[in-house]
Amino acid sequence: MAGPRDEDKAEADRLFYEGRDLLAKNKRVEACQKFDLSFKKDPRAIGTILNLGLCSEMSGQVATAVQYYQEARDRAREQSLAEYQQAAQRKIQLLAPRVPHVRINLAEKLPDTRILVDNIVLAPDQLGDVTLDPGTRTIVVTARGHLPYETKIDVVEGKPLTVEIPKLAGQTVIVHENTRRTWGKIALASGGGALVAGIAFGLYARSAYWAEFPDGAQDGAVMDTSHDCWTELAANKLVRRCNELGQEHLASARTLSNISTFSGILGAIAIGAGAYLWWTAPKDEPPPVLGVAVDPDGLTGVTLSGRF
Repeated sequence: MAGPRDEDKAEADRLFYEGRDLLAKNKRVEACQKFDLSFKKDPRAIGTILNLGLCSEMSGQVATAVQYYQEARDRAREQSLAEYQQAAQRKIQLLAPRVPHVRINLAEKLPDTRILVDNIVLAPDQLGDVTLDPGTRTIVVTARGHLPYETKIDVVEGKPLTVEIPKLAGQTVIVHENTRRTWGKIALASGGGALVAGIAFGLYARSAYWAEFPDGAQDGAVMDTSHDCWTELAANKLVRRCNELGQEHLASARTLSNISTFSGILGAIAIGAGAYLWWTAPKDEPPPVLGVAVDPDGLTGVTLSGRF
């Protein structure tokens, strides 16, 4: 991996020492912001990584702190910097008992399963031991041909936790009702709920996406690199760029957006079917069957059977 440019290295050093001065004055929040900016300019600086670990530790984000200390230790080992390596290792040993470990058990392992914990995408082989910062976390599980599953967990410092994920809803959900008109009302209500949920997911995904950028980036302003993502001019064109962490967060936001689209489409179809059932139902006829189907390619549809 190529090192930073000379001008970026100089700027990173300046930001780092400003952060150290602020930390000495007990201005922790401002200091940590400086370290974060310095890290963006020079992500290989061991001193900066150690201080980011300290910032996370002081904020109670013990899992994130350990990740920073582990990175600092490994880089120090590569560069034969024994003092930094030992300092990072001492921090890891002190914090390790405080880090919550979460095990996620899937009742059914399906192809193309995606697991999100907050904005972090996990691979199926990572579920046995997930280290998370304390607090309330949201787990979303999706798979092609199935409805998404969401749950919230409370992660407590130093306490292991096992989360059981049930089987995702199958390819067809069929409901029978006594009358076609009643079924239409239920489909309208259910579709409205799904549509509202889709809008809510969409707004949250949009908010999560733009939260990675500085204020004003959405309006096309050219900003500095004070966030994980930023806008800048390249070849007289405004472009959006992200560091590795920002790219990961944007990928999670896009996944949430896909869930929003899925829920919105499902809601709109159900509303249309419900309106048709309600307004065209004869007074006397056998009960119909309405089915919500998700095919193996992830396409959604509503099936109706009965007399029309």
